[in-house]
Amino acid sequence: MYIVGGSSYALLLFLQPILLGWGIYVTKGWVRALLASVLLSTLGADLLHAYIGINSTALNLPYQFSMAYVLLIVASSLYIVHLSGRRAFYVLLIPDLLAFSFLWFDWLSQGMGNDMASIISAYSGYLIAYSVMLVGIAFTALELKRTSFKTVSILGSVGAFVAIATLLNVIPGWGFAIGVAFPYIFGILGIRDWMPPIIFLIAFITLGVALGLRKSDKALSFGALSILAGTVIFDSVPLTTYMLAPLMACLLMFLISNHQREKIENKMERNVSAQ
Repeated sequence: MYIVGGSSYALLLFLQPILLGWGIYVTKGWVRALLASVLLSTLGADLLHAYIGINSTALNLPYQFSMAYVLLIVASSLYIVHLSGRRAFYVLLIPDLLAFSFLWFDWLSQGMGNDMASIISAYSGYLIAYSVMLVGIAFTALELKRTSFKTVSILGSVGAFVAIATLLNVIPGWGFAIGVAFPYIFGILGIRDWMPPIIFLIAFITLGVALGLRKSDKALSFGALSILAGTVIFDSVPLTTYMLAPLMACLLMFLISNHQREKIENKMERNVSAQ
């Protein structure tokens, strides 16, 4: 799993700037300006990290830069979702917004010694696990009519089986794997002992909804799958690769949506020309 995780991280490290660069190339106006700002900030932070040493943990960027970087990512993500017209995606962003709030107010607290910022940061982290469950349920309710019931049923059954097996401790060690490894892998803060089986079940149902949307809304499907794959992955260190995950999901959805719209418009133009 460490090999898979390391390879995935390395792949994301190179693909994220490429996707950002492509987004800058094909977009205009505020989207291009926001994406360019994020890309330049990311490259600057990563190059500084490489200069100091990839394995060095001594790098601490000024908290002002980190806070501005988060605001750029959040603003870019929300604006792109607004332009894509897929309001259900706002729901999927809630856990990530709470995770960003946890980081943002923690930096503010460290930089300025603000007690209120520390309290807000703590509550943001506390609410992440609850939001993950509620968001999964809300997204399922919003998109259930447009998705494939067969796909949702299959993945929901798998999730239910694992959740029940975990609660009953059918396989020794399974409870530990789901209760510790699963939340840790996804970096979900605020986990309570009773949550992991429920989160696992809801995650599989939500995954089924996202996969089932492939035919009715490919852009939303791929965007949802992307954000599910990178939901609140902040690990133990808030590196740019983890922090860009929500924006990458929004951008992927936006680019697919634009591509589909262009195909429809070109088809309509050809039909008009033929007539």
